[in-house]
Amino acid sequence: MEIFGATFNLMERAMDVRMDNQRVITSNIANLNTPGYAARKLNFEASLERALQDPAAADPVIEASAAPPQGLDGNNVVLEDELSALGRNKLLYTVTAQLYAAKLRQLASALDDQQ
Repeated sequence: MEIFGATFNLMERAMDVRMDNQRVITSNIANLNTPGYAARKLNFEASLERALQDPAAADPVIEASAAPPQGLDGNNVVLEDELSALGRNKLLYTVTAQLYAAKLRQLASALDDQQ
């Protein structure tokens, strides 16, 4: 019997995918001035599903952004959009981490009550 169960696994994989998303977003920001660079987006649902099926071999599902180029250089990165996505991703990671910690405290409390 696994003591932590499916809930912990789901939250762990969700945090892993959020970290992958952080890397994708920061890569987009780093390439803001790279001519011809196409912004990439992580498909969270597909990446999480893949991570839940096989955490060891799970590569994130990353797609090219369909946004049109913003300038003459063919680059379609919009800094404001990326910063917004970065903030949202950070918030969702933090919420998941807090829920994970709360579940651990709940488990610890239940174990303490058994003694």
